[in-house]
Amino acid sequence: MEVEVDYFAVLGQEHRAELEIAAIRDEFQRLSRECHPDAGGELQAFETLNQAHSVISDPVSRLRHLYELEFGQFPPSSGGFSHQALGLFETVGAAVAGAAAFFQRKISATTAIARALIARDEQGVQRAVIDACGKVRSRRDELLLSLPEVDRQLVADREVARAFVEDLCRELAFLAKWERQLNESMAGFL
Repeated sequence: MEVEVDYFAVLGQEHRAELEIAAIRDEFQRLSRECHPDAGGELQAFETLNQAHSVISDPVSRLRHLYELEFGQFPPSSGGFSHQALGLFETVGAAVAGAAAFFQRKISATTAIARALIARDEQGVQRAVIDACGKVRSRRDELLLSLPEVDRQLVADREVARAFVEDLCRELAFLAKWERQLNESMAGFL
């Protein structure tokens, strides 16, 4: 399946993993003023521009779109984890499971004594979720620092670039999923 719209081209950007967010924003705002329906532009063009901005502004979406433009349809998510991701998987799993167990005990606590005993555990469980979330975000930031390497590999060795981007996208997708799960767990404390 071929990509229908090149969002890089819509925003006048090169096909690169690493882009300047300020330049993307400035070009988006300039083009928005020109093609907004209130300024005489077409609604479809404006919607495409907004979609392009959404995809290209987010480094993970940008990377996946770049892959699809350069190599075709993104393969199904299969393959192994990096050593760091395996460690995070265990940390996230323990934090989410710990929070779920805590909330179940909290719901079941019907007496004042039971609620008091549960309350003393709350900070520890909450801290585990916050720590896991911080580790997931740190790993995401670490992976995003490798975007210049994607650009170098696209020029130097396309097959290495293909595998590198697949692995990078796969891990970033899992990190995003884990962060959502941790945020859902955190919402239970609010």
